[in-house]
Amino acid sequence: MVFASSSLRGLRIAFVACNKNPARFGEDPSFIYRCENLGAGLRALGVEVWLGHISRFPWQRRFDWVVFHRPKASWRFRLLHACLRSRGTGMSADFDDLVFDPAFACFSPGVVNEQVEFAATLKNFSLHREALAMFSAVTVSTQPLAELVACGFGTATVYVLPNAVHWSWHSMPEIRPRGWDERPVIGYFPGTRSHDRDFAQVSEVIGRVLARHSKVILNVTGPLTFNITARPNQIMHHEKLCFSRFHERFAGVSINLAPLEPTPFTRCKSALKVIEGAFWNIPTICSELPDAERLVGSGALQASECGEFEDCLERLLTDPEFLTRTRTGLRTRILQKANIYLLAGDWLDWVKAQHVM
Repeated sequence: MVFASSSLRGLRIAFVACNKNPARFGEDPSFIYRCENLGAGLRALGVEVWLGHISRFPWQRRFDWVVFHRPKASWRFRLLHACLRSRGTGMSADFDDLVFDPAFACFSPGVVNEQVEFAATLKNFSLHREALAMFSAVTVSTQPLAELVACGFGTATVYVLPNAVHWSWHSMPEIRPRGWDERPVIGYFPGTRSHDRDFAQVSEVIGRVLARHSKVILNVTGPLTFNITARPNQIMHHEKLCFSRFHERFAGVSINLAPLEPTPFTRCKSALKVIEGAFWNIPTICSELPDAERLVGSGALQASECGEFEDCLERLLTDPEFLTRTRTGLRTRILQKANIYLLAGDWLDWVKAQHVM
């Protein structure tokens, strides 16, 4: 099998969303980072890119490679997969969360936060697994996910494509760091409704810090249920913003938080919150996470337990030199490790290696 064109400028690659709502697939942060972002990096290399929902796939068009984002077994998926295979089109599945092994359905955030029925989650995981078994090439966002795919689908070739700074942010000017003559702001950005238990890991710590520091503000953006006693105006809670405006919430934030409840699911997660904060020169105190290890020194301050989390937060709030040293040049450092324009070329080399050239 060969690509339809030997030059990058002639390559045609499609990214197919497989989520439930065709009208809103482009609002899914997972699709934004895994497909739209990579697509932008590929376009910069001269590749022709199509992005869309599986229900709107242009069957008449020919592609060299098709990426199925979180594929799920269905009649439409099976038919499209068979059609592309008959044409000799290269295909891969992409997963950025542990949603393809029914044995781990009980650890899904929707289940543990009592927002989704276990039976429905188990069914979804099973459908993802059935679809994944049909691919010989798979991309994932973290090494722990790669290990699970390799263990459960031994014949598949697995490639780790880390998450990266979104392409649209690259041209945005840097935000002036909040000075120490102003009120320090601790930011927390839950992207979905299923982070209540994650934040609960450090809520008591945050409460103690706010009690000790009357000028410190906790600024939460996104859906979250929590209970912290604090002084008036010490806690601000904003609704979730669409991604095109999400960057606005980083203005004025001094320290970013990314706590996670330790489960097999969270162990596989990407350190995307660290990447987002670092681009705006904001360090992130995060739980110990395999993907965050590569970002230590580039925005990630890992804390193994609540005491360490509190100590780290306290130092950032009371030691201006440490905070300045930690955040100075963060944008440059994170772009050395999470630059989609560099990662896209590596990914394309992997894709080309799947074909006989």
